[in-house]
Amino acid sequence: MKILLILSHLLTLGFTNPPKQEPLAITVTSLKNTRAPLMIAVFRKGDAFLKTPFKSYTLEPNGGSSPTLFADDLPYGEYAVAIFQDENQDGKLNTNFLGIPKEPYCFSKNYRPRVKSPKYEDCRFTYSAQENHLYLQLL
Repeated sequence: MKILLILSHLLTLGFTNPPKQEPLAITVTSLKNTRAPLMIAVFRKGDAFLKTPFKSYTLEPNGGSSPTLFADDLPYGEYAVAIFQDENQDGKLNTNFLGIPKEPYCFSKNYRPRVKSPKYEDCRFTYSAQENHLYLQLL
């Protein structure tokens, strides 16, 4: 009887510990300035895209031309990412009088805007155990 109780307890332990979630890895490529920080904003569907991020990160390249951020505080799901390199370190994306960025930037899915800023749907991706690494190229 004791053996059955112990086996029952051990079996339930296996079901209570979920597998470890892989962090979302975001590798940013094509850095010309390997010292200026990268400002990374992660948005969910209900967030005001490009205005109010769900999560924000700062990634210091430390001389590397393709640094990687490991975001381990995001649940699996659908997101969109916007990144800019803050070359003058003023905390904002600087633009010209037409609103065109003067600092390097990129979006998830390597979306390239033509005339206007992208929408969430243009940049959305699914973060999962199978899809957990983004490679984004600065423009």
